[in-house]
Amino acid sequence: MKRVVLVCPGRGTYTRSELGSIGSAARADATGVRPGLLAEADRLRTQSGRRRVSELDGAERFSALHLAGENAAALIFTATASDAATLDPALVPVAVVGNSMGWYSALHVARAFDFSAGFALADTMGSYQTQGVVGGQVIYPVVDEQWQRDPAQVREVGSVIERLRAAGARVYHSIHLGGYEVLAGDDAAVKGLLGELPKVMVKDKEYPFQLLGHSAFHTPLLASTSERAKVELRDLPWGLPAITLIDGRGVQHRPHSASGAALRDYTLGAQVVDTYDFSRSVRVALREYAPDALVLLGPGDSLGGAIAQILIEERWNGLRSRADFAARQATDDPVLISLGRRAPASSR
Repeated sequence: MKRVVLVCPGRGTYTRSELGSIGSAARADATGVRPGLLAEADRLRTQSGRRRVSELDGAERFSALHLAGENAAALIFTATASDAATLDPALVPVAVVGNSMGWYSALHVARAFDFSAGFALADTMGSYQTQGVVGGQVIYPVVDEQWQRDPAQVREVGSVIERLRAAGARVYHSIHLGGYEVLAGDDAAVKGLLGELPKVMVKDKEYPFQLLGHSAFHTPLLASTSERAKVELRDLPWGLPAITLIDGRGVQHRPHSASGAALRDYTLGAQVVDTYDFSRSVRVALREYAPDALVLLGPGDSLGGAIAQILIEERWNGLRSRADFAARQATDDPVLISLGRRAPASSR
């Protein structure tokens, strides 16, 4: 048995390589629950007049349709929920965290919501983007090649933000994402960030770059979205989690002391308009629950690097560099188990 923290991924994790993964017969499903969850997702999408998840997942080609917020949320939630429902019984969850939109999945995975209610939350919030993207998000690394925090890059980000604010741009920290900062703001802020942050190459990617199709999530620019959600989602059955939830502030919502009203107010309020500190949520999980491993639920495994960077900054289990992390992952006892990897190890 392993005590684990479950991590629910957010936007940008259902990519070309994930196409067909939700309905794939190759995915672990000892209890046979995956087809039922997909059918329920399709029923809910049909009911709301949107494309079925099975249609999107089963498409011949990956396209902009899959990246659109109104579809990405449904795909990601269904994939994450399916992995959680088929988790190896030898992995015992002690806490659940999520990154950004992954918070909606985390509410279901921790059993504060059943599948239908959690899907309704994720799908509704995603659907708001059909009426247009508000501002934008830009991502930028603040670690070196060994995934250790680079103080010079951190200072540079702060300086650029100060200059842009002085010039009148509305720019904010959107997500603290391990060794990356997701910055967000209005059009002037996005243009300024792309123009003023020094170019950095990480493997084959040049930073900064804009996350296409993403609104300025987790900033005051989404205030109207928050107010709309408070009205339209007020009747969701906000229940209590069966597993501790850790939100984007690092606040713990424990099974015997959580409040449905507090979860509602955070999810539809601060979670929408304030910085989402994914790094802090993982740190709290590590320090408070001392898990044997972290389990990254699908789709994909692109969040794995950010999680590793948090582990390195924490010096978790002696990890001090990217090389240390890679060496540990190559053993029979990895610290991060990624269920969305295309060729999972037999130990998983």
